[in-house]
Order: sequence, then structure tokens, then C-alpha cells
Amino acid sequence: MATGQSDRPEGVPAGGAAAAVETRQGWGGAPSESMAPEGPWLRRTFRSLGTPEFRFLWVGSLLAMSAMQMETFARGYFVYDLTGDPVILGIVSAAGGVPGLALSLFGGVFVDRLEKKRIIQVSQLIFAAASVIIGLLILSGDITWIHLALWSFLHGAVMPFMMPARMAIVPQIVPRHLIMNAAALNSLAISVTTMAAPAIAGPFADQLGIDTLYFAVGGMYFTAMLVTSLMGQHHPVAQPSGRSPFGDIILAFQYLKRDTVIMLLLLMGVVQVMMMAPIRFVMPLFAEDVFNVGPDGLGYLLAMIGVGSMGGAIVVAGMKRAGHRGRLLAASGVVSGLVIVGFSALSEYIPVFWAALAIMVLVGLIQSARMALQNSLTLEYVDPGYRGRIMSIQGLTWGLMPIGVLPMTIIADHWGAPAGLAILALGFIVIS
Repeated sequence: MATGQSDRPEGVPAGGAAAAVETRQGWGGAPSESMAPEGPWLRRTFRSLGTPEFRFLWVGSLLAMSAMQMETFARGYFVYDLTGDPVILGIVSAAGGVPGLALSLFGGVFVDRLEKKRIIQVSQLIFAAASVIIGLLILSGDITWIHLALWSFLHGAVMPFMMPARMAIVPQIVPRHLIMNAAALNSLAISVTTMAAPAIAGPFADQLGIDTLYFAVGGMYFTAMLVTSLMGQHHPVAQPSGRSPFGDIILAFQYLKRDTVIMLLLLMGVVQVMMMAPIRFVMPLFAEDVFNVGPDGLGYLLAMIGVGSMGGAIVVAGMKRAGHRGRLLAASGVVSGLVIVGFSALSEYIPVFWAALAIMVLVGLIQSARMALQNSLTLEYVDPGYRGRIMSIQGLTWGLMPIGVLPMTIIADHWGAPAGLAILALGFIVIS
């Protein structure tokens, strides 16, 4: 694999981890800052969309993620409406988690072995067909919760292939100096669809029916596949190892052991997921026990986190590609922890709801910016031959989030929700 500088999107340093650490700022395919003028802020924020292939990927992802959020909303609502049984609702939801955890590492192996665009397209086609089938079953009246559990299982089995492929292809279609911007725009798409899609799906299903919503979701997935087809082919950048999938997974962990920079980035992601991300799941405690605002107030708190998340992605997208981003990532962890400690203190001593809403915007902004920055650093610095597997390992860490929720709720049960959140935040500050 080539070393040095070129204007191609791909590149990798020679000499293993030590050389990678020494040349982190220089290897790859991006032109220097003088060769890539930044321009006005608005143009700089969306400059990756000027690359046609990333534009096709981003629009396709926006359609697919919107469809995914709408279908997730429809599935949960319809299962409970169909059965009235919260246990069945839990079973259907859990059905997607089992294959997601089991196949995550194998998904990364196939992303490194196969053409990434085809993996994305096949995934979108499977989702489109499944959505149409569910719509037809609802229309005919033959639908049962078993069908929805099977769809949930299928969704969980396909995601470990599609998600790392969608992330790992970015450095192959944009120059290296645009990877941070592209990662931030991907985060922006996730934030926008997470907020907007359920709000659209509810009235849509109420006016036109759940079956029509599923047909619309299928159409969105199919359109996403057509848009993605406009991209060129991007074949694997590494030679086949000749090993079994298990052998390739072992190689990935051996690579992590050698490259301490990538290992550190992944560990920081694990800490973020376990200690900071659970704040969304414990907001009901604050809404009910601290601010006494009920479900409406809970909705506002979560919505403000979403607004902040969009702002954080836009901030990172508009940043110039400055140096010392690792230090910036660590410093943002300290700031994030301090903000949450401040929120805990406010909740304990001066429970003013409008101030809590303002802090939630700041929490969402910092967490979203940190995740976008971390993703971009990982994509830039990982050996391209391991990119799919490393992205799948990073995705697997999100399964650890419930572990972070549990200690906070135990502390909250003894000393209150503000104390539980503050203790986790102080730990995050120390680690950062």
C-alpha cells in the first residue's frame, strides 16, 4: 500500500503502529490546507456534499435512516395496538438485538472482504422488500406479532453489515481532509431523522393507515438503493488474508493491540457510551422526581438533546481541519462532564425547568460533536484493510449502554438521580 501524500481519498502509512503515530498528521490522500481553501462557513459546513459520490451516499443514507426511524415507530406502536401486551412488545423489540450482537464482528469481516456499495444496496433492497410484505400482511388482515418479530430479527441481522459498510466507504469517496466534515454530516443526518421521522410517521399512520406507512417506508428504502447505485464501485483495499471469518476477527484484535492510537479512540468511545450516553435513558427520573413536569416535560428534555445534537454535528462540519484534534477530543470530554455536573447541581439545589432545557441543548451539542470528531479520527487513522472490522467493533460498544444505565439507577435509588448522574460525570472527567 502506498505511502506519502497524494490527492486520492485513500492512503495508509508504512511501518506499523509506531510509524502511524509519527505520521498521523501527514499520511493519506488529502491535499494540504493551502491546497484546499476552506471558504465561507456555510460552504465549508457542507463541502463534502460537493463530492458527487458522497452526495449520493448521504442522500441514500438520509432516505434509509428516515425509513428506519419511521418503521421502528410503526412497529412498536402497531405491536402494542395489535396485542395490548407489553411483554410481546418487549419480545419484538429484543428480537432485533440478538442477531445484532451475534453478527456484529462478522459484518465487519465481510465489509473488509466485499464491495461496500453492494453491501449497502443489498441491505436496502432487503429492507424495502420486507416493509412491503409487512404492509401487504396488514392490508390483508393476516398480520400477527410473529411477523413483526421476524421483521425485527431480520433488521437486526442486516444492520451489522450495512452500518460498517456505510461508514467504512467514506474514506474511499472523499479526500482525507474532508473525512471529518463527512463524518459530521453523517451525524447530522442521524440527528435530523431521529427527531423528524417519528413526528412525521405518527400523523401519517393516523391519517392513511399503518399499512400505507409500511408501503411508504418500502418506497423510501427502494429509492435509497437507486440513489446509492449512482456511486462507483469501491473494491476492498486489502488483499484477502486466506483465513476464516474467525481468523480475520482475531487479526483485527491483534491489529488493535499494535495500534495504540486506534485502541485509545475505541476505549474513549466505550467510556462515552457507558458513562455519558445513558443520560437519555434516565431523563424520566428527572422529569418525574426532580422537575415534576410529567411526560410532556420529558418530551421537551429529550427534544432539546436532539436539537443540541444537530447543532454539534453542524459545528464539527463547519470546523477547519485543525491539528491537535486528539487533545480537543479529550478536552471536550472534560467539558461534557462539567456540564452534566452543573446540570446535576441545578437539579439538586435550583430545579428550574427552563434552565434544564438550556443545559440539555448544550449536552446534546457536546456529545454529538465528540462522537463526530471521534468517528472522523478513527476513519482517518485506521489501516484501510481493517476499517470495516474496526467500525463493527466500535458499533458493538453501543450494546454496553445498558451497563452504564444500571449503576446510575442504583445510585439514584439510594441518593437521588442528580447524585447518580454527577458521580458518572465526575468519573468521565477523570478518565478524559
